[in-house]
Amino acid sequence: MYRSLCVLIALSLGLPSAPARGEDDVGADPLPEHHVAEPAAAAVTEENLLASERFWPYQVALAKPWQPPGRSEPLPPGIDGVLIRVEESGVARIDFGRDGLYEVPVSATDLVARANRVRAGELEKMAPNFVLDVGPRLMDAAADSLRPFGLRTTAVHDRFLCVFADPGAEGFAELAQALAPLRNRSGLLTVLFAQGKHPDARLRDQLRSLEWPTPFVLDHLAEPYTPSLLGEGVQRPALLLVTREGRVLFRGPWRPGAMTELGEALDRAPAGSAATQTEAR
Repeated sequence: MYRSLCVLIALSLGLPSAPARGEDDVGADPLPEHHVAEPAAAAVTEENLLASERFWPYQVALAKPWQPPGRSEPLPPGIDGVLIRVEESGVARIDFGRDGLYEVPVSATDLVARANRVRAGELEKMAPNFVLDVGPRLMDAAADSLRPFGLRTTAVHDRFLCVFADPGAEGFAELAQALAPLRNRSGLLTVLFAQGKHPDARLRDQLRSLEWPTPFVLDHLAEPYTPSLLGEGVQRPALLLVTREGRVLFRGPWRPGAMTELGEALDRAPAGSAATQTEAR
């Protein structure tokens, strides 16, 4: 899992992780200030993890040996991974890099302990998890020249609509046209994870020609990020609506009726609010 290895190295250096791109180095964008410690808040427990998402740590570790399905040996305690999110079912979706991506029982990890350290101000949280993970990897399709979208610009939003679609596939223009009005939705940022190979400069030009200049993930990272964020069993093209911490509010394939369901999910999650998840199949 390339993303996890890059993130772990960057975090050890105290920097946001991003691959070098010469003059378009997305790592040059400084992190905005982020203060989340709230010692007076209720202690984080397994039962209130979803409601306590602002305290989710970026990294977690196994607290005891855990046997992944389909693997001959258990993963040892102490192994670190990147927390993708806590699912509605209560399991933690964790990217352990070369050791795999799994949904792990929270009780097998130190997630709750680290979340309480974030709450108490003992463990630094540099930015909301989804913002820190995806923000440094976005390119700005609305700019006159190819350039990063910017971590600070990403961080002002609190909901993110991830679109997993092939810009070269039939129907992409119609998808772009349908989603374009959402650019005016307060607090919402649409992000394209282009499926297939689409050079950044060419994709920028295509999105501008479609009058849908939404930010997009760097070409060499868009597909590697897709399985960890979208999960299994969702047909593409697909939509994933998440909070700034990565909690799922809506997930489902792009199809007739998807805009209605997405609109209902957005109405239940106005800018700056908590919300519940909707799963569309």
